[in-house]
Amino acid sequence: MSRAVHYKAPPARPVSFDALYEAHVEDVYGWSMRYAAGRTGWAEDVTHDVFLKAWEHQTWLREEDVRGWLFRVTQNVAFSALRREKTFRQRIASLLFPESSTPPESTPDVALERREAVSSATATLDRLPGQERVVMTLKLLDDLSQREIAQLLSLSEGYVSKLISRAQGRLTAWGWKVDDGAP
Repeated sequence: MSRAVHYKAPPARPVSFDALYEAHVEDVYGWSMRYAAGRTGWAEDVTHDVFLKAWEHQTWLREEDVRGWLFRVTQNVAFSALRREKTFRQRIASLLFPESSTPPESTPDVALERREAVSSATATLDRLPGQERVVMTLKLLDDLSQREIAQLLSLSEGYVSKLISRAQGRLTAWGWKVDDGAP
């Protein structure tokens, strides 16, 4: 007489956040680096954001399917960051090269110069310390007043003024002219 053996899978277990992080941080960072174009800081930011989402969703994450979930979240966070970056670069380009009534000459040299100028401006803003970078980005790219920036960031107007002044000093020292809201 043959006896059928029924295998019952163990119940899905919730994931400990610490264990989740330890087990998967290198994978998430590696996946982030695929989108980072060699920028380790960018990949670290994406990795951080992925684990923030994991923290928010840890009550329903299960060990059995967490790796696939982390991969999908990493892709989504990276794509969102790339879209924001593209918008950021477009805004810098519009500040450096405002639309004029005459179309710009379209040659490979002009396109290269424009791309290099945008890259240089972006890299220069990226060199600013965190709060200064955020405040200058809001001022230059979003055209917000000091009062609006202070309200948005829950800072005093005096502190925002100090951050803007410091950032402008750094940008000037790095060779950028900062007036009329444009580097």
